[in-house]
Amino acid sequence: MAVSVRVPATSANIGPGYDALGMALNLYNYVDVEEVAGSAGLVEIEISGEGADRLPRDETNPIVQCMMRVFNRVGRKPQGLKVKCVNNIPVARGLGSSAAAIVAGLVAANGLIGGPLRTDELLELATEIEGHPDNVAPALLGGFVISTREAGRVQYMRLEPPLGSNVLLVIPDRELKTEEARAVIPKAISMEDAVFNISRAAALVGGLVTGRSEVLGWATEDRLHQQYRRFLAPELMEAIAAARKAGAKGAAVSGSGPSVLVFADGQSARVKDAILDVFKQRGISCRIMDLSLDLYGARLMAKHDLSPVVQKYGGSSLADPSKIRQIAARVADARRRGSPVAVVVSAIGDTTDHLLDLAKSVSPSPSKKDLDVLLATGEQVSIALLSMALQDLGVEAIPMTASQAGIITDNLHNRARIQRVNRDSIMDHLDKGAVVVVAGFQGVAPNGDVTTLGRGGSDTTAVALAAALGASECQICTDVDGVFTADPRIEPSARLIPEISYDEMAEMAGLGARVLHMRSIELARRYGVAIHVCNSSNDNPGTWIREVCHVEEPFVRAITHNADEIKLVFKAVPDVPGVAARVFRGLAKGNVRLDMIIQSMAAGSVNDIAFTVSREDLPAAMEAAQSTCLAVGGRELLVEDDVGKISVVGAGITQDASVAADVFEALAAAGINIDMISTSGTRISCIIKRDRLADAVRALHARFNLGG
Repeated sequence: MAVSVRVPATSANIGPGYDALGMALNLYNYVDVEEVAGSAGLVEIEISGEGADRLPRDETNPIVQCMMRVFNRVGRKPQGLKVKCVNNIPVARGLGSSAAAIVAGLVAANGLIGGPLRTDELLELATEIEGHPDNVAPALLGGFVISTREAGRVQYMRLEPPLGSNVLLVIPDRELKTEEARAVIPKAISMEDAVFNISRAAALVGGLVTGRSEVLGWATEDRLHQQYRRFLAPELMEAIAAARKAGAKGAAVSGSGPSVLVFADGQSARVKDAILDVFKQRGISCRIMDLSLDLYGARLMAKHDLSPVVQKYGGSSLADPSKIRQIAARVADARRRGSPVAVVVSAIGDTTDHLLDLAKSVSPSPSKKDLDVLLATGEQVSIALLSMALQDLGVEAIPMTASQAGIITDNLHNRARIQRVNRDSIMDHLDKGAVVVVAGFQGVAPNGDVTTLGRGGSDTTAVALAAALGASECQICTDVDGVFTADPRIEPSARLIPEISYDEMAEMAGLGARVLHMRSIELARRYGVAIHVCNSSNDNPGTWIREVCHVEEPFVRAITHNADEIKLVFKAVPDVPGVAARVFRGLAKGNVRLDMIIQSMAAGSVNDIAFTVSREDLPAAMEAAQSTCLAVGGRELLVEDDVGKISVVGAGITQDASVAADVFEALAAAGINIDMISTSGTRISCIIKRDRLADAVRALHARFNLGG
């Protein structure tokens, strides 16, 4: 018998929550345990990674000792044990390495003997060993955990902050032992300091759970332990101060230190530089990691073949009753292979378009809130019909609206963002063997309003569900074989890309490739969800989207195009400081999504400022731009709707000027004039006339030899 366990790092205290608050992070130790028959008492341990040069390799190893606690608890004598540890959690850095060892040992032993101990029993045992639950609770349960131990019993509440909650973890190249860090804390504090910490701890919980990052600055302040630990590691408080000055929303010592947990909230680069400067001045080397919240806690990976699979089917795959029955057969086949299956569906066929037309036939300008209520009905039809088809095949199926599935979004109608997935109800059904069929594209706001995620949003629903369930993969089942080097309808020689990185796919999605919703890729990258794009009507290999290691030389992967670009030009705005800021602040207030921006010198002391927006955003852009143009003293607002965007995508392509030269030479040879140019680390984009897009795709595809 053998099992494998994955257990996350943890950050406890988080400022004011001394010995009470802790969160799990997506940095993991892995432990493989095999029970060897006929060799009772023999212990073999292999350790690699963090602490490999110092951790014991005999029965005194903490993982083995914790395993023995479980064996003794149930009155079972183990055979010989072979233990293999791959450690990524640094030792004595305030990241719960001891808690990880305790939890790994308990979960592994429980798994070896068939799981007789419930999760709460494992938590009680882990706390008994550790002494307090603030690290072991999130290591076991995942998420953000409030915990305490009274009269020998652990009381806890597990919470899940919004999806996308990410942190920076600063890990100095020095140790700080827990017993030393605890020794400097006074035995008593003043009433004033107690009230100070209570208020901060309450605000910290509220800020994390609601996504109110603006409160984290004062909510991570502390008078109970951090200020005393500066005597052991003065750089800690300096780093926290520097991080906040550089724009971090909040920062705190992680556990007992010396690591620092930082809520950077979009200011990562500035915050990293500020922190590195503090440690450099102190002569201490450190590393900084970008991490996210771990939602799952310790996982028994021996069951990884039974990890949930999430499948998503788009409207074209469900366009008529025969296709719905075909998809039901495909889902039933996946379920019979043993894995729990959750399915996310879009509205069938062109239902969403028909509903939009119906709304406009009743009201020329329906409210976004009312539109969401209407559009969400399309997916409800799909979940009901697919569930019926599955039931006819003998597969128990549970249709669930976004509200029933616990898909919580913000309050932004027509373009909401998923904040969390309350997975408990879904897991209950999956554990009973049912297939759960979830309505994609929609969610529910905290105030109860129905929201929608924008066109293509079912992809994002599927990835969010996969992240919340810890799915082995997220299958995006569509009507194409995968991701191609160009649109095959324009370039017949376009070939399938078997594997592509998150960054490259995000660029392609943002540049017009309509295979995936761009936000789904951002979410997959953050939570390490592997996406498999495949055809819903065949078993072709498709395309895998995940972390891909490229060699350093530039590598052009694909050509994308977008015919839905609109160019707006502010003509003759004053050439004075602050005008551009006023222009784009006005657009931001209108929630306008911008793409390419260019400023060009006109005559005298005025400039032209041009930018592009998507066609669907044109009404909002026009409303915001017209008033803004007048406000900044512009002469007029021009709209050019005959343009399109052509892009070359690939890792590191802007590092070599020859790639850009090839792009421009190929377009010139085809007689295509370039209006605007923009670049990023993985793409070169040009605005050209819309009627030349197909010619541009073919010219660039040939230039970079992307054909099959």
